[in-house]
This record gives sequence, structure tokens and C-alpha cells, in this order.
Amino acid sequence: METVDYAQFDFGKRLQAYMHEVFNHSGVTRTEAELTDGQRVFLKALKREMLKYVDVNRSGYPNNQLEQMESFTRTIGDLHNSYFDNGMHKVSDCLFNRWRMLFEECKKLAAAGAANQPCWIDKIEVEHSDMPLFFDA
Repeated sequence: METVDYAQFDFGKRLQAYMHEVFNHSGVTRTEAELTDGQRVFLKALKREMLKYVDVNRSGYPNNQLEQMESFTRTIGDLHNSYFDNGMHKVSDCLFNRWRMLFEECKKLAAAGAANQPCWIDKIEVEHSDMPLFFDA
């Protein structure tokens, strides 16, 4: 695991680093098919989180990088609770460990002043088309 500079925190790069950690756990490169169920659930949550912040004109919660990390931490916590309630304890244990790691990172971010850093937004370039909007998927 790499060291994180919380004073110059970049939420998007950190999400990418989490993906790298999942695919390269213990120094062994894995494919998505080789991941455990818990790792797959965490990976899907990461991908959904990255897509959440692609609209430059998005307004409302969250307003800064600390709130983004707190929101993602709550998402993982909610996933843990759902899998635990459904009796899928191996998946919920994996998600709990990830939630605990994220919770600790939130505390470090708060101490480093991430509440003053603007919200991270990923700008996705799309190919322009003459097709009507509903054809562009």
C-alpha cells in the first residue's frame, strides 16, 4: 500500500489506488474473475463511486473531498450491513475491514483539512455524435 499525502489529497486518485490494491493484493496481479466475492463487491462500489462524480454542474452534497470520502465510507458501511443481514458473512467481513480502513482515512483527512479542498469531479470526454441523445449509451 502506498503512502497517501492527505494535505494534497485527490479523491479520484485514491479511488484508483484502491482498485490497484484490490487487483494487486500481496504483490500478485489478479483478474476480476480471481477476486473473492467481497473484493468484487468493493470493486463495484468503487466503480459506482467514480461514476457518481462526472457531472461538472452537479450541486448539493457532498461539497468537498472530506464529505466525498465520508459518503463513500457510509456506502461501504451500508453494503456491509446489507450483506451481514442476508447472512453473507464472508462478504460482510471483507466490507467491514474496508469500512474500517476508510473510516481511519476519513479521520486523517479531517485532520489534514480536506474539508477545505473542493469536491473532486472526473471529467469524462465523450465522442461527439450527430445521433440523437437517446442513441448514445
